[in-house]
Amino acid sequence: MSEAATPFPLNFVLFWLRQHKRFARMYALCPTAVDFGKKWDELEHSVLRIMRLESIKPRQWDYNFSDIYALCVAVPEPYPEKLYDAVKKCLEMHVDGLYDVLAKAPPGDLLNEYNRLWNTFFGGTTYLHNLFGYLNKHHISGGFNLDEDYTYETEKKMEIGSLALHIWHEKLIKPNQQKIVDELLGAILADRKGQTTQQVDVVHGVIHSFVQVEEFGKEKIRNQNRIELTFNELNKGPDVQVYHTVFETKFLDATTEYYTQVASELLSRLKISEYMERVIKLIEEEDGRSRRYLHAASYSTVRKLCTELMVEKHKDCLNAECSHMVHNEQTADLRNMYQLMRVLPNGLSVMLKEFEGYVKKTGLEAIANLNGDNIPAQFVQNVLKVHTKFTKMVTDVFSDDGDFVGALDKALQSVVNDKEGGKTSRASERLSRYIDSLLRKSKNTVVETDLDTMLTNTIIIFRYIEDKDVFQKFYSKMLSSRLIHGVSQSMDAEESMIAKLKQACGYEFTSKLSRMFTDVGLSRDLTDRFNKNLETTNVKLDMQMNTLVLQAGAWPLQAPSSFTGEQSSSQAKNANHSAIPLVVVPPEFQTCVDHFEKFYSVSHNGRKLTWLYHMATVEVKLTYLDKPYTVTMSIQQLSIINCFASADSMTVAKIAEVTGITEDLLVKTLRTLIDANILSVPAKDDVRMETEVLLNLNMSSKRLKFKLPAPQLQKQVEKESEQVNNTVQQDRKYYMECTIVRIMKTRKVLKHTQLVNEVIEQTKARFTPDVNFIKKNIEALIEKMYIQRTDQNDEYQYLA
Repeated sequence: MSEAATPFPLNFVLFWLRQHKRFARMYALCPTAVDFGKKWDELEHSVLRIMRLESIKPRQWDYNFSDIYALCVAVPEPYPEKLYDAVKKCLEMHVDGLYDVLAKAPPGDLLNEYNRLWNTFFGGTTYLHNLFGYLNKHHISGGFNLDEDYTYETEKKMEIGSLALHIWHEKLIKPNQQKIVDELLGAILADRKGQTTQQVDVVHGVIHSFVQVEEFGKEKIRNQNRIELTFNELNKGPDVQVYHTVFETKFLDATTEYYTQVASELLSRLKISEYMERVIKLIEEEDGRSRRYLHAASYSTVRKLCTELMVEKHKDCLNAECSHMVHNEQTADLRNMYQLMRVLPNGLSVMLKEFEGYVKKTGLEAIANLNGDNIPAQFVQNVLKVHTKFTKMVTDVFSDDGDFVGALDKALQSVVNDKEGGKTSRASERLSRYIDSLLRKSKNTVVETDLDTMLTNTIIIFRYIEDKDVFQKFYSKMLSSRLIHGVSQSMDAEESMIAKLKQACGYEFTSKLSRMFTDVGLSRDLTDRFNKNLETTNVKLDMQMNTLVLQAGAWPLQAPSSFTGEQSSSQAKNANHSAIPLVVVPPEFQTCVDHFEKFYSVSHNGRKLTWLYHMATVEVKLTYLDKPYTVTMSIQQLSIINCFASADSMTVAKIAEVTGITEDLLVKTLRTLIDANILSVPAKDDVRMETEVLLNLNMSSKRLKFKLPAPQLQKQVEKESEQVNNTVQQDRKYYMECTIVRIMKTRKVLKHTQLVNEVIEQTKARFTPDVNFIKKNIEALIEKMYIQRTDQNDEYQYLA
């Protein structure tokens, strides 16, 4: 085949076609000579049709777009400046014509006509801006910095959209501004009075035009079709300078005048409660009106203005009624007052003060003059009633406002920690005794679900107690009593209560309480091993013994002196004022004690056991009667019964000599045996040292198994409280010293005021220390040479 007949490769043909098309397009876009007059005549016709929102065929739109491009790149001289001036003149003539149309509108129809003309003009402006996109981009926007602040007075050329809106503003809004705004204010005033003179969309549209007239000021067109902006979008977009200048300022002035008059008129004829209801309604109505008519930038301004005119200016009148409303618990009125006053700076101060004072007054009245046998339960239940009542009030009336929650807590803290004329508050003791009554076995057993709820409620009061260390002492004493005597209603409930305390106050607060539970569990296992050891070694005891081995550091127990049967009672008499009763150990007990100590020392070498006989209980079988009775009694009661093992009668003095029990305790213990008919005396109410006591051989009881009550010592509760308070004071001293040393060890050098503040901050979880108490402990540590004063004034240094 010859070279001329050689075909082109296919890829070369495709490349040639692509290049051909490229050259064709480049030729079509090349600048050419243009007749401006002819092109503008065609464009002017289209511009006017667009501004009147009349239809244009797509082909004509394309031709117009091409003509604008051709004029901008024409040779030998392009016409962008001439085209811009022609468009400006055309728009000015068009707006002049619209001005004449608006001028002919009847007064009542001015807003309708303006809104109709504006909607058409703004829609046409959007399309026109798109049509002249090339002119805007290459010959206007590129000529100045878009980031600069834009004003209508600038000499720099505007884009076509901004130009059209600027002409509207200058030639139509400004000349008619007063008439339009008066019509708008009249329509809004009529709406406030419940009348309708204009349609909502018309008023909204006219006001909205003052915002839209700045639409093209800084931003590009965000939609190739007609732009429809919501208030929120506009608020994030252009400035609202025209809206503010033309309308908003005058609207706010009119609003001020109107609501100033309304507030004065309402106050003169309505009660404060009725006035507040009316004001809330008016503010809500005005807020809704703002959202129907105004721009989003005005919402908060209008609401704030209404609140200022009808609430803040008359807050003294409202606050004057606050005390009456609080003390009469007018919840609806208080809710309205809270709703109105909360938006004012420091507007709730009077309400908070009155509310806190009323809660405190109600609480103190609830716990005053408590009497009867169940004062702890009355105290807890009354405080909880006050708490529940006012918590509901805070929720329903004050919407759980943090300030009112704080005021409630502060008031109840004052109530709970009130000293009631004494030196110390009794809340810790009362709460501990109430919890003890719930967790201790009794005839009136509480259902488990109700028990958990009641225990949870006690934590509410516990959080208000300032002296939590006092509560801890009382609670641990009562817990130890329940665990030792096995009278806890439920071990699960005991553990649940400790978990609640731990959650409220931390691990350190409940560590000893948890160790008490551990000791009880270990003691059961130890007793089982002891009994198995007795079987293995073939040792038979006269009685079965269950022993609790308790850690001395965890249990709030005090060891008394003990006596064997051979010791004289004179030693016991010397301890007449001891808080712990002295005990004579029966010989039968001593044998069991010796075997247990021997067993315990094998596995726990070096530990010392201190026996708390006064806390022991004994099950005694009475075999001298017709029926076999089993009686649970204390070791003192057993010591007295043992005196009648060899005799049927004995004087009180002889019993005292044998048992070693003091006279006061002996008489009271005898009464428990006499009341149970185990012993008898000639006169129950007159038991003296010379009184003859007889063993009742004819005793009978409906129950074959019963328990003797412990003797009731006079002022036992008072002595226990005094003992706890003394212990707490000593513990606080040690705790305070440790806290001061810990702070100084960390900080090395510290000013006196800073040290006191840090001590208070670190100890407030346990108790509220007195400043003088802190100073005494600082002085004590200086004497012990833990810290020293520096050369600086009121400054301390830690000594390693």
